[in-house]
Amino acid sequence: MKTDAAMWVVIYMARGTTQADEVEKLLSKEGFLVRRKLVSGQETQPDCAFEIRVLHSEAREAQNVLMDNNL
Repeated sequence: MKTDAAMWVVIYMARGTTQADEVEKLLSKEGFLVRRKLVSGQETQPDCAFEIRVLHSEAREAQNVLMDNNL
């Protein structure tokens, strides 16, 4: 495993580009560094899936933000 990969944790699975954009925007607005990775389908397909990742050190706080926003 790459060292860089160990620093990032999946905190949300988004269905579709629209949902991934919304979650990424929310977390970024709150000051988190966010990465997303396409894990299923193609970005243009409505049923594609993305992993939303944040730094391991920020994962708990980022999850709280998601819960506070009913995600």
